[in-house]
Amino acid sequence: MKISIFSFAVNDKFPIDILYRQYKKYIKEDFEFILFNDAMDAQMEQNINIIAHNNKINCERVPQEIHNVQNPSEAYAETLNWAVQEYAIKNDNEIIALVHTDIFPIQDIKISNIIKNNIVASTMEYRSIKGEDIHYLYPAFTIINMKLVKDPNELDFGCARGLDTGGKTKDFVKNNKELVRFIDHYQISVIPDMSKYRFLSKYFYADLDICQRHNLSAGWIAEGFYHYVAGSQWNGGNPTYAQGHEKRMKLFLEFFY
Repeated sequence: MKISIFSFAVNDKFPIDILYRQYKKYIKEDFEFILFNDAMDAQMEQNINIIAHNNKINCERVPQEIHNVQNPSEAYAETLNWAVQEYAIKNDNEIIALVHTDIFPIQDIKISNIIKNNIVASTMEYRSIKGEDIHYLYPAFTIINMKLVKDPNELDFGCARGLDTGGKTKDFVKNNKELVRFIDHYQISVIPDMSKYRFLSKYFYADLDICQRHNLSAGWIAEGFYHYVAGSQWNGGNPTYAQGHEKRMKLFLEFFY
């Protein structure tokens, strides 16, 4: 089966050209990479389009009329639902990987080996609400075999009460326990076997030091993918965050560019 990687950009803060290069280098099976341009203003939409054009990246515009609110979590949920329930169905995609634009491979990978015979393989989110343990798909990194999905509308990535993006997938998880694989991910500070990533260890330790000094969230590793973790801390006017981000990105570009 052909692999389709869906990555979603709302801004140009993270270097999309490096992201794309890493996929081309490390995905060891037939795949297509599609960048979904979900920018909410015309200038940012153009910026993303220019990056995609200059790097020969297949870029699709997310129809902005699907968004009902400006809340980032709900807006991302709406985009994911459109990508899975409409775009993937219309284009007859087989295995799709939904990934943030700050997640990319750092070693040889076959996505088909991660999902195997499951309907879904995904990083997991967990909450305990009123004594109930709730597990749902954390769509930073979610792989779906669309050929095994009976009803795409069952995969609803909407927010639920007390739960963020993907919260409504708790019902899908509950109804398909045997065919949903949760992917372990390890924070950079607690990777159990750093020897696998020895070529990156110097970078990881330096990045972790910056994050700790500036109260930022450090990245994690899952199945050979690295999540840089840009996240909401990129926003706002906190000077400590801003200084940390500047240092992190300088280190990142020196290492990966």
